[in-house]
Amino acid sequence: MPSPPFYPADLVRVVSLEGEERDVDSSLDPPRQPRIGEIGTIVDEVGDGIYLVERSTDDGRTLWLAEFLASELELVERQ
Repeated sequence: MPSPPFYPADLVRVVSLEGEERDVDSSLDPPRQPRIGEIGTIVDEVGDGIYLVERSTDDGRTLWLAEFLASELELVERQ
């Protein structure tokens, strides 16, 4: 059985976005959509190749928390 491409705490870069908008949780109002090139942290594997990724500020505020397909991400650094 192949291992998953990403694990919790991995840093990943958004390399593509499937669809126009996605459900996003954020400490911003209104929440900001993820952008290609941004780096976030894998929080969890949701299942079926879908990962929950968080991008936060240096002071710990969540810019966005959203689900991504594995194909939308690339590994930057494994913790």
